[in-house]
Amino acid sequence: MAAPESQATPAATYTPVLTDLLRLIRAPFAPTGVFEEQRDKPTFWLPWIVLSALFAVVMVFMLPIAMQAARAAAAAKGAPLPDSALTIIKVSSLLGPAVGLLIGCLLGAVILYFVLMILGAEGRFKGLMTVSLFAATITVLETAVTTWMLRMRGVDAIQSPADAQQSLGLDLLFPVDFTQAHRALAAMFKGIGPFEIWVLVVTAVGLMSLEKVEKNKAWTTAVVAFVIGLLLRAGGTLIFRAG
Repeated sequence: MAAPESQATPAATYTPVLTDLLRLIRAPFAPTGVFEEQRDKPTFWLPWIVLSALFAVVMVFMLPIAMQAARAAAAAKGAPLPDSALTIIKVSSLLGPAVGLLIGCLLGAVILYFVLMILGAEGRFKGLMTVSLFAATITVLETAVTTWMLRMRGVDAIQSPADAQQSLGLDLLFPVDFTQAHRALAAMFKGIGPFEIWVLVVTAVGLMSLEKVEKNKAWTTAVVAFVIGLLLRAGGTLIFRAG
């Protein structure tokens, strides 16, 4: 008598929002598993909505700091801060995270795509956006940490817009006079910290796990994208200062 056929293992259940939330939480600590789960069908839009909502919650806690910094900037110019400006700050704190994440992921995917192409490797654009999005979870976590540090100092400690900038990067190793005199370099050094290196690692793992990029090309792409990001930070600082 023939042995009965073994039953197929049931497929993992995908619960919208909940599954994406758990993946976003797991991504910084177990990126290989998170990206391998999405290898056949990368997901972006729903995780983007979930992460944007989490980011908006963080920005709500940051709102008193941002408003105090705006008041300090207005006071330095000898004018009160208009109510319309406060409204703009409140609205941007809620809508800004979603727009910023989308633009950041698009830009990150474009950079990864062209670096991979130069290296002779390939990657699906949606897959690269997924890698950028799940790596951005670490950026949101960093924002939460710096927001907590600022709130611990107290809103009254914000006497200028610079006081609302909490850094965890290498710029902390340099004296204040140096960072004020060399703002572009300071911006680059500010972008080199534990959270940024963490993003680099998750990006490289994502390229290998989700897009099956060779290890050496994945790490090269992640490092080159990281350096390009630092240059963009420096360039943005120069443009902002010139304006």
